[in-house]
Amino acid sequence: MGRHAIIVIKNEDKYLQYYEENWSSYLFLNTKLTGENDLEKVEEYIKDTLNIEDISTKYVGEKIHTKFSEKDQIEKEYTHEFYLVTINQDYTLEEPFKWFTYDELLNNERIMKVNSDIVGFIKEFNL
Repeated sequence: MGRHAIIVIKNEDKYLQYYEENWSSYLFLNTKLTGENDLEKVEEYIKDTLNIEDISTKYVGEKIHTKFSEKDQIEKEYTHEFYLVTINQDYTLEEPFKWFTYDELLNNERIMKVNSDIVGFIKEFNL
């Protein structure tokens, strides 16, 4: 079972996504977790990935579920821990990053094929 942080970054009504070649889709930023200093690991990942220093991070909750792995082509059980990240500085992001409204996520066929569970959890957690 893999433990992963799902990192939710909002800009008003839009959610930050990045394009993942292995999945041929936009996804929420994410990183594997080890169980030790997970909040710090998420913050370090964001700072390194986005080249942003001033952030606030909040643990939101956890979901354990089974999902088809595009990479491995099998069903896997995942533990997804959700973190809400606020960026407290001016920044500019370019490809592979893109902003989507919730409706745009719902109406994107590929995103919903590979990530509908995560999109649903975003609504469930009121993020």
